[in-house]
Amino acid sequence: MTRITTLLSLLLATGCTPLSHTASDGGSPGVDAEAPDIGSTAEALIGPSGGIVALAGASIEVPAGALAEDTMIRVRVTGRAVEAPFQGYSPIYRFEPAGQTFARPITVRLPFAGDRDTATVFWTVGETDAFAALDTRIEDDLAVAEAVHFSQAFVGTACEGDCCGRGRGTLDVLLDVDNSNSMSEEQSMLAAQIPHMARVFATGDVDGDGVQDVPALHSVRIGTVSSDMGTGGFTVPTCVRSDLGDDGVLHTTGRTDISGCLATYAPYAELASPAGAAEVDAFVDQVSCTAQLGTGGCGFEQQLESALKAVTPSSSPLTFQGGTTGQADAANAGFVRDDSILAVVVMSDENDCSAQDPELFDPSSPTYAATDLNLRCPTFPDALYPPSRYVDGLRASRRDPSDLVFALIGGIPVDLAGADAATILADPRMLETVDPAMPNRLLPSCVTEHGVATPPTRLLEVARDLPGSTVQSICQDDFAPAVDAILRRVAARASGSCGAP
Repeated sequence: MTRITTLLSLLLATGCTPLSHTASDGGSPGVDAEAPDIGSTAEALIGPSGGIVALAGASIEVPAGALAEDTMIRVRVTGRAVEAPFQGYSPIYRFEPAGQTFARPITVRLPFAGDRDTATVFWTVGETDAFAALDTRIEDDLAVAEAVHFSQAFVGTACEGDCCGRGRGTLDVLLDVDNSNSMSEEQSMLAAQIPHMARVFATGDVDGDGVQDVPALHSVRIGTVSSDMGTGGFTVPTCVRSDLGDDGVLHTTGRTDISGCLATYAPYAELASPAGAAEVDAFVDQVSCTAQLGTGGCGFEQQLESALKAVTPSSSPLTFQGGTTGQADAANAGFVRDDSILAVVVMSDENDCSAQDPELFDPSSPTYAATDLNLRCPTFPDALYPPSRYVDGLRASRRDPSDLVFALIGGIPVDLAGADAATILADPRMLETVDPAMPNRLLPSCVTEHGVATPPTRLLEVARDLPGSTVQSICQDDFAPAVDAILRRVAARASGSCGAP
């Protein structure tokens, strides 16, 4: 191995600043990019005052306050090959001491040769060899990113075909769960998939064979809201809370009747690198427990309104029942990040009934009283908000609309699972038809041993009009296919793709 111990390294070790050029785009100073030799190494002793280590165009900048004591910092060019699903624009670097963490983010600059529009710094996650994207900017021929722990890294892309740009390594997931009386088994089936989801997020290994298939994620947050948004103040037998219901607020109550669940939780669970086995277990436990909301929620499910209110800031022109504003910077503050992929996952066995006229819920309403309460939502579509409200509102929650993933696990026939929403809507089984045998309900669109589900036409219309959506059946025997479809959509965007996986 060639060890570089030039005057430059000695100057860096003593805190002196090396000669550098200024990036032409006005960014931070960089160093001349050149191809580093495999095995070459640079090191410097850096303490609480901070410092820089540079190696053949690559550099690590440790800010003041990031280290509590003097530490020998090393950067080495490895001979490890960049493997699928990635394409390398640089060699793989190793930063040491392995596993070193920092109180403040360090800045890493890596030279590369490749597509500037897709060039992303990929950084190994925690104790694994799985690579996840870091938020990356380009300064001349350098890819620049920040990290809080030492790892291995390279510059490259995981995108093939229709690419929106750089990869993403940050994900926020909103689970929008129907908590009406028919949903107990389905909630348990969803909870059973959470360990698989966490493993794929942390490793990128979809099929469990020990090989990374898709980019991992270095930071994931998951929160849950219910479909209960109340009934506009009207007293309805199936709705205990007639005002605003759960109001799009992230669920914090645990199911103490389920073994291992606590009584209360933080508004959302977070899994951030570096995370050990204990952190992963705690993440899985919290998501599994809070996703099982229980039953007893309002039978007038307003899944779309709940999701939209959960992720809409109070500054938005959108308003909700009673003139209230969004929860994103209120009760749900801190959950959804500006630069994340946002996945909205709706699980329900009924259609959406997000009402702009709350009188629809009044049992004695002179406008609607002639129609059974159970049939009012499909009978009076003009009393509901148009689906475009949710297409536009959810897209507006992202700086880049391609960072939105909409997923539905709903009442579609099993043989249509995975089809595009337009195809599903065109299927005759999606017609909302009154059941001749039971004239106070709709004909089911699919049936399982757990119960029946009805056509989710409004939810499908939103999925149809949001690129990057996925639709699965709530009538499947288990939700592994549904969760894998969601993971593939997320992975496509994490790779920098804006097309279907």
